[in-house]
Order: sequence, then structure tokens, then C-alpha cells
Amino acid sequence: MEKIKWGILGCANIARKAVIPGIIGAGNSELYAVASRSKEKAADFAEEFGAAVYYGDYDKLLADQEIDAVYIPLPNGFHKEWTIKAAEAGKHILCEKPLSGKSRAEAEEMFAAAQKNKVKLMEAFMYRFQPFVIKLKEMVEEGAIGKIKEIKSNFAFDISSRREDIRFKAELDGGALNDIGCYTVNISRYLMGEMPTKVANFFQKKTADGVDLSGSATLYFEGGSFASLYYSINSYDEQDLEVVGSEGIIRIPNFFSWREDNYFLLDKDGEVEKTPVETGPQYQLEVEAFAEAVLNDTEIPLKVDTETYANLKVMDAMRKSAAEEIVVKL
Repeated sequence: MEKIKWGILGCANIARKAVIPGIIGAGNSELYAVASRSKEKAADFAEEFGAAVYYGDYDKLLADQEIDAVYIPLPNGFHKEWTIKAAEAGKHILCEKPLSGKSRAEAEEMFAAAQKNKVKLMEAFMYRFQPFVIKLKEMVEEGAIGKIKEIKSNFAFDISSRREDIRFKAELDGGALNDIGCYTVNISRYLMGEMPTKVANFFQKKTADGVDLSGSATLYFEGGSFASLYYSINSYDEQDLEVVGSEGIIRIPNFFSWREDNYFLLDKDGEVEKTPVETGPQYQLEVEAFAEAVLNDTEIPLKVDTETYANLKVMDAMRKSAAEEIVVKL
């Protein structure tokens, strides 16, 4: 099978624990190179995962002509710089979410660079490749619970004791909205199948330098449906999803854990049915889908100009609503 050769820009935990194992497991991909600002760390990473080469400099990795695509797990504040540099080096790019930690406008610059250099760019929302998430979308579209009335999406955990974590750094575009709130926006849009027309959002607590730690939002969709979002990096763990319809409710405990033992609770006609769901290696599936688009020169599954722009537009509105304490019309 033909394979693309991957380079990894940075030795972040998400690369170590999830995406690199996904690349190694993908039949159409090969882990070829890793880079870090520390050559010693890059060497350790390469040895751990069997990469052919390693670099102590991101630019040197981008200059390697053997590499077809790069994965960027760098802090949000570096996404724009290294996405544009990778595009200019002729590399296809899988960049961690959110594509931009600042705005849709910044993402437009990144996508323009990819288009100019004829490379593919995709935001890494790995959960969209998870079989049980795809099954949930099918159930909703088939009318299993009638018309959606509300989506309740909670993604919260507590890392408040880890103040050196990049998610607490304003200069790196940290914060709860960028880190996990983006998921609650994404799943709401995905299941609704449309954009909200009004947004109200509040940041419940912020650090002295302006990093949001918790947030709560309501998205209003044309026709009267709502999405209620809660996201926090200083709260008790909660990662549940509930889809309320005109004829029933689907509940998924620990939805955002994407665990092997996930299940649906279908509450309908006075009865609750517990249904186990198929799970899969979502990072591997994401890598395989992206690599297939590169190898066959086809459209990527999650298009920047539709999927990414839509998510960032909502997040921009949420920031504006929180800053001005107003409801923002989109």
C-alpha cells in the first residue's frame, strides 16, 4: 500500500499519546521524522517511536524533501506561524484544534497559504471519525427522537493545580474555550446540521491576564432549537452529552471521554433503552482519512472553508458576547 511520510512538529503529549500511535497504526501512513526545539528530546522521541530521522529545529524538518505531511501539536499561539511555514515548504498539514486560537480571520490567512501552495490543510477534530459519533448523527438524521429541541453539552475537568500548563498561558492562546469549548460548539453544529443565528456566552472566571477558565453559552438555531454549552478547566469532571428531541432523548454519559465502554441511553415512550455502541481508534481513523485525501488528491473530510470557519465564527461570537455582555447576532 502506498504511504505518505509524516513529520511531527513538536513533542507534545497529544502527539506522544494519541496521534503518533495513530500514524503508526494507519495502513497508509509512515512516521518518518520528529522535531523539537531540544535535539535531545527529539532524539528520545524518535527512538521511542521508531522515526527514521529527528531534528532539533522545526525549519530543518520542513526542509526535508522526504516528508509529505506534517502534524502540528504546538500550542495554539504557534499554529498560524508554523502552518504557513509548512504550507510554504510544500507540506500537507494536519493541525491541532482549534486551527486558530484567535479568530476566524487568522484561520483564513492559514488556509490562503495552503491554497496558494497547493497543499491540504485540516483541523484535527479527531472525534468526528469516531464510529459512535457518526452513528449518533445517523440516528438524529433518521428521526430517532423527532426534531431536535435542545443539545446539552458539558465538557469540564480540573487542572487548576497545574498553573504552568500551556492552557493557562494568554500568550499561547490558552483557555477553556479554545481547549475544550470548541468541542461543545462543534458537536452542537454537527448534530444540528446548521449554524446558530444568535449566541450568548459568559466567562465565569478568568485569570489576571485574561485566560478564560470556565464558560457557559446558549446557541439559538433558526426554528427554535437551542444548544446549551458548559466548558471548564477548573471544574469537577463532567463530559456528558444529551440530545433532547420532540419524541425522545438520547443521553451519552462521558461522551467527551470517547471511551471503549461508551453507550447510548435512548429515552422514548416512557422507556429507557441502554445501547452499547461501536467505538474505534479515532486518531488512526483521522490520520487514514487525511492521508487518503493526500494520496488520491481528493477533498479532505473536514474542510476548512466550511467546517473550521463555521466553528471559529461561533467562537468569535462567544468571545464578543462575553466581552460585551450581549447577545450576538451572526
